[in-house]
Order: sequence, then C-alpha cells, then structure tokens
Amino acid sequence: MSSTFSKKATATLILLISILGASKAQDSSLLWKVSGNGLDSNSYLFGTIHVICKEDFLMDERILRAFDRSEKLVMELDMSDPQLQMKIQEFSVNPGMKNIQSDLPPEEAAIIDSFLLQHYGAGLAQLGVFKPIVLSSMALMKTIPCEEIESYEGFLSTKAIESKKPIIGLETPEFQIGIFDQIPIETQLDELVEMLKEDSGSAEFHKMTETYLAEDIEGLHEVMNSDGMMQEYSELVLDSRNKAWISILEEEMKSQKLFIAVGAGHLGGENGVISLLRNAGYRVEPIKK
Repeated sequence: MSSTFSKKATATLILLISILGASKAQDSSLLWKVSGNGLDSNSYLFGTIHVICKEDFLMDERILRAFDRSEKLVMELDMSDPQLQMKIQEFSVNPGMKNIQSDLPPEEAAIIDSFLLQHYGAGLAQLGVFKPIVLSSMALMKTIPCEEIESYEGFLSTKAIESKKPIIGLETPEFQIGIFDQIPIETQLDELVEMLKEDSGSAEFHKMTETYLAEDIEGLHEVMNSDGMMQEYSELVLDSRNKAWISILEEEMKSQKLFIAVGAGHLGGENGVISLLRNAGYRVEPIKK
C-alpha cells in the first residue's frame, strides 16, 4: 500500500515543501543509483506514486534503462501474486464484519453515507464493514480529476513479467493494512470526515502530482508529515517500515542488480530510504533527466 490508502499516507501519498533548503535542487530526482559498500554491481531506487492521471505518467529513458539493467524488481507488495487481490479484500473488512456506523456520531455518519451512496451506489449500511483506511482510499479515488489513471506498480510488474525478471515484495497486504489497525479508529474516521467536509481530496491530489512531477522527494516527505494523522503516526506508517526494508535490500543487493520501486514519500527525510542506505555505507546518487 504503499505504503498506499489514507488521505495523508496514500499516493497513498501527499506533498509540498523541502526541508533540505539549498541541497534540495542538487538532490531532486525520483531515480537513484545505489553503489559501493562492497556491492559488485549497481542497483536502482525509484520513487513511485500509487495513482496518477495517465497524461501525467512519467516514464522516461533513464528510468527504462535502469529497469533494463536490473535483474530483479522489488516493490512494497508483490503485484504478480495471483492471490493479491483476494488477500487485500480479506484484510480490508473489520473483524467480525463490524459496521463502523456504531462508532460515528449521526451527523458524521450522514456525511460518509451520502458520499458513498452518491459515488458507489451503496451507503454505510453495506460499505461500513470496510476498515476506515479502505473507505478513505475509496473516497480518494473519486476525487481524481481524470478519467484514465495509471499505476507505476502495475506498469513495472507487467514489464518485469514480460522480461522474466523475478518480483519480490517487501511487505504483505496483511501487514500493510494491519499498520492502520494500530491507529485509533476515531482518529481515522476524523480524517475521513474532515476530507469529505472540506472536499479537499482533489486539491491534495493536484498538489501531490505537481510535487511528484517536480521530482521533489523531500517535498513529498514533508507534506506527508505536515499535519494530522500522518504527523502523529509517521514513525509507525513510514519510519519503522523504511528501517525494516534496509536489511532486506542489503541482502538482495549482494547477489543481484535490483530495481527498487517504492512510494516516493518513503525516500526523503532523515529516516527515509536514501538516508538510511547512506548511513549504512552505500553511495546513493540521483540520476537526473
């Protein structure tokens, strides 16, 4: 997911200012080369955005070259797993099929119910069995201002399958969705209601896309941590996951050239994948257009 679903954490996924000041321009890129520290060959690190309008889909020659030079694709989830969608569905519902209506004041339940009925033809009575993070993802999907969307994860997994590159996932759907089980349901519902009341999803999606296409990974990271649920739970949703990935990546890079594609919001910041790899002794250098 993406680290992948909430208003502040999905393309999951949201963004604006750099915290590195003057160094931002020098290090602004979505694609990075990882070398040194005893590696026999280079690997590549690429920041994705989980959903983007088709006309904004950025896939240039430097990215395709890096992918072609790699021997294995590493993503947050193994998108080639034929059971993936079934697993996501299994872990997307509340335990015991509990409906979240009982956790909402009537006026807030009415806001969510009205939105779901308008956009999905079913209200809380039916869809309230889904976890709040899933409902937030559903709400975000309806704010995207374009008819055709593209997925980097889908594009890259298709290319990997066509070129017979192995694919591995850093996490499982159960783990990713389970992250949000550790956040109070009231906090998640407050975020969802706020987004629907303010009708802010479209503006945030535009901001996210603009910052992503500027290849401003520090900007993406900063906005994801700027306020709300993500600011309070950034250690859980971002930092701890980044740290857990490093040992996996180190082991995999020893024997194969990797193309590592994870949400761009995971790359920046002092606990981002780039800093953590550098702290572990690797050279991590931007590959610019």
